[in-house]
Amino acid sequence: MPSFSFVHTADLHLDSPFLGLGKLPESEERVVRTLREATFEAFDAVIELCRQQEVDFLLVAGDVYDGADRSLRAQLRFRDGLARLAEQGIRAYVVHGNHDPLDGWSHALQMPATVHVFGEQPDSVVFEKQGVPVARIHGISYPSRATERDFGRAERCGEEPFQIGLLHCNAGGDPRHDPYAPRSVRELEDSRLDYWALGHIHERTTLRPADPFIGYPGNTQGRHIHESGPRGCLLVQVGSDGRLVEPPAFVPTDQVRWSACRVDIRGHQTVTELRDELEDRLDELLQQTEGRPLVTRVTLEGRGPLHRELARENAREDLEETLRARGLERAPFVWIERLVLQTRPEIDWESRRAGQDFLGDLLRLMEGIRQEPEAIRELETALRDLYQHRRARRFLDPPDEAWLESLLDEAEIRCADLLAEEED
Repeated sequence: MPSFSFVHTADLHLDSPFLGLGKLPESEERVVRTLREATFEAFDAVIELCRQQEVDFLLVAGDVYDGADRSLRAQLRFRDGLARLAEQGIRAYVVHGNHDPLDGWSHALQMPATVHVFGEQPDSVVFEKQGVPVARIHGISYPSRATERDFGRAERCGEEPFQIGLLHCNAGGDPRHDPYAPRSVRELEDSRLDYWALGHIHERTTLRPADPFIGYPGNTQGRHIHESGPRGCLLVQVGSDGRLVEPPAFVPTDQVRWSACRVDIRGHQTVTELRDELEDRLDELLQQTEGRPLVTRVTLEGRGPLHRELARENAREDLEETLRARGLERAPFVWIERLVLQTRPEIDWESRRAGQDFLGDLLRLMEGIRQEPEAIRELETALRDLYQHRRARRFLDPPDEAWLESLLDEAEIRCADLLAEEED
C-alpha cells in the first residue's frame, strides 16, 4: 500500500480567553492582540504544518471550541482553516467533545467537501490514497456534554491495513481532568486498532507507544499557568507496511509560551539585587521560547533579610509592576501573570518550636498535623468542596499530600512572621 502521513491535534479551544492575567494594559495593543489571537494563530500553525508537510489528512480529536455556544468568529476561523487544506487536497476528520457537543448552538456554515464531522453514533470512514484503501477512521462526537461509560467503543472492521480511533475521552483515569467517556488503556488495546487519536487531556501524553499507539497531543495553546511549556500537535508517518515509521513527532504550535519562575531570596541584601536576578532569569526563560512571547508566574521563596521588606504593604505590588514594565520593553514581550511571595523570615525554627510561648505552641501544633495522616486527611476533606467544584477543578490540581503540606508551610510562615513582628 502507499505510505501516508497525518497530523493529530485536539483541544483547540478556539476563542478561549487566557485566565489569571488580571487587567491587561490596553495601551499595549500588541500584547492584548497577541493574547486574544493566540488560540486562532495556534490553529493556523496546525494548518500550515499540514500544508508544508503535505500530509494526507488532519485528525481533530474534540473541543474545537471552548463552549457549546461557539462564536461565529471561532467557527469561521475553523472552517476557513479546513478550506485551506481542501485547496491542497488534504482531508480532515473531526469529532466534537464535552466543550463543544453537537447539541450546542452553532451558525449554519457549510464545511468543505473534504471534511468529515462524525455524528452522535459510532461510525467509520475509509481514506484512500492513489485509489487504494489505506486507512479506516472510527469516530463519534459527543451528542451532549454528558456521556455514558461505554461511549466511543470501536472495533477493527474491514480490510484497511491501518485503523484509527478518533475519540475525546479520559483514558487511563487521569484525576486532573473530568472523567468524560472514561476508558482504560486495556480497553483501547483490545479494540485491535493501530492508532488511538485522543483528545481531552491537555498535557502531551503517550499511554502506549505502538501496536497500538495511544496518546494525546495536548492542547495547541496554553491558556493559564497550569498549561505551561510547549503546546502543539503530533505529526505521524505510516509506512507501506501499515506500521508507524517512527514515533509520532511533537510539533509546537503555541504562539505564547507559559512558564513558571522560582527565585530564592537567600543571599540578596537589597531589592535592587533581587530585581537584577529576576530580570536575568526572565531573559533565560525568554531564550527558551524560540521567539514566542512569554507569560510567567514568578515565585519568590527562601529565607533571607528581604522577607520583611517584601512583606510590607504594597511592596509586592510595586515590584510586580516594575517587572511588568521591564518585561513589556523586551521583544518578544514578557508578561508577569503574578508575583507570588513564599519567602520565610530568618527565624531559628527549631528553637522557636521548642519555646514555651504562643508561637511555640502553634508551631508544635502544625508539626503534629504534618506527622499525623488522619489530620492531613481532615485538611483534605475541608478543601474538597473547592477543589471538586465543577468550575474550579478545571484550573486546580487535586490537592495531594505534598500540596497540603505546602499550605501548612505557608500558614506557618505567615503566623510566625506576624507574631515575631509583634515581639519586635
